[in-house]
Amino acid sequence: MNLKKIFLGFLISISSFAYNNVNYIFDDGVYKKEITVTKAPKRAVTLAQFMTETLLALGLEDRMIGTALLNEEILPEYREAYSKIPELQMGEGHSISKESFIATDPDFVTGWEQSITEEATGSLDELEERGIVPFISSGLAPDATIESVYSDFILLGNIFEVPERAKSIVDKMKKEVATITEKTKNIKSKPRVLIYDSGEGEAFVGGSGLPNDLISLAGGDNIFKDLGQDYTTVSFESIAEKNPEIIVVTEYYSGITGDEKIKFLKNHPGLKDIDAIKNDRIYKIGLIDLAPGIRNSKSVEKLYHMFYGNEK
Repeated sequence: MNLKKIFLGFLISISSFAYNNVNYIFDDGVYKKEITVTKAPKRAVTLAQFMTETLLALGLEDRMIGTALLNEEILPEYREAYSKIPELQMGEGHSISKESFIATDPDFVTGWEQSITEEATGSLDELEERGIVPFISSGLAPDATIESVYSDFILLGNIFEVPERAKSIVDKMKKEVATITEKTKNIKSKPRVLIYDSGEGEAFVGGSGLPNDLISLAGGDNIFKDLGQDYTTVSFESIAEKNPEIIVVTEYYSGITGDEKIKFLKNHPGLKDIDAIKNDRIYKIGLIDLAPGIRNSKSVEKLYHMFYGNEK
């Protein structure tokens, strides 16, 4: 009898029972389901860059077996780790083929709300049957704040059994944000800000939720903060009425470029008299900077310099 093998088997058996189950509510704005995680995932698929970078920040690259939906270049500090993770073939919009997803044999999937669907990954019931844990960031909710992002990191740290890493990340992000909020806490007159994503007939703009909170932390006042959705469509007339002093244009791989968006806004006849256009205060920021994740504390700093440093 090999006592060493028996002992190792005993240790493995003990470790499998040592996992502290993690409970949370999956909520993509359409479906809600209570999720119980009974073991640390080992084969994660990320269907959004902000979640890819979140798991990489937690040092989980060895447990990632597929990624998709890049908005821009991966952060330099994660490029080497990212290069070793297979990229999944994408279809239209936020879709991957269900067959290619299932073929990766995942036990965890996360991404945009539109990424986890019956057509792309299987329904929540199907995922449960296959033993796949679904996760949607609470930072995508219409009432999210940067505190939601911190909570996500702590929750994911518990799910993947890396709580110390998660706490370290949150502590660092909080410190970076505090550096900016210390500068803005006594500002009385904050600039009126518009986040413009896209749209020429109507404008798709940033409303409530995390983008609004990042603007607020940076010392700005989002003109559409009361819309009740993180992004939604408004008329250009309503933009002119609210007269933003600053426009922040989002950039990402798909669609027209940030410079093309700026050119369109500057040439829009209904916007020619707003302060942001007259004073040439239009700036660019990555969409991923406003999505929940590791970039958010730096995003607050970027926005602060746009608002108060006159930096393009």
